[in-house]
Amino acid sequence: MLNKNLYFILVLLNFINFYSSYSYAFESDSKEPIFLESDSAKWDEESQVSTYRGNVVVTQGSMLLTGELLIVKSKNDKINKMVITGDKATYKQNTSSGKIVNGEAKKIEHYVDQSKIIFINKAVLTQSTNIVRSNKIIYKTDTENILAGNKDGKSRVKMILEPKKDDE
Repeated sequence: MLNKNLYFILVLLNFINFYSSYSYAFESDSKEPIFLESDSAKWDEESQVSTYRGNVVVTQGSMLLTGELLIVKSKNDKINKMVITGDKATYKQNTSSGKIVNGEAKKIEHYVDQSKIIFINKAVLTQSTNIVRSNKIIYKTDTENILAGNKDGKSRVKMILEPKKDDE
């Protein structure tokens, strides 16, 4: 039997997924409230750090983050960084160009105020039918730019780029 909160999240996600293809106001995701759900939560007022453990689900507009542990850092009562970890932490969001971006890694760092997400350790980022794999992937949500690997060449980058079909 589904927990009422889980049922609400599933209904909300289906609603977001259904209507996201009709709206291109994805930049407004950052102006939407952030909803957090987990098995436990702890807030430290002095350090402005909150910790969420167990089946963590974060939504903000069309964005969805999932994992086992989430640490949220705030400054002046405004969230500026979220770090989510797990065997497979995940990210999903609709872009302003109408694409769906899916990402996964052992660790995902979301720099809210910089429109930047870093996928670390077994990172995979999928945009439409294109796939990028590396130990580290940086994704800029505002420009949809991707930077993978590192400068010293110790992290190989593997990509699958599908050709554009004639009917597109």
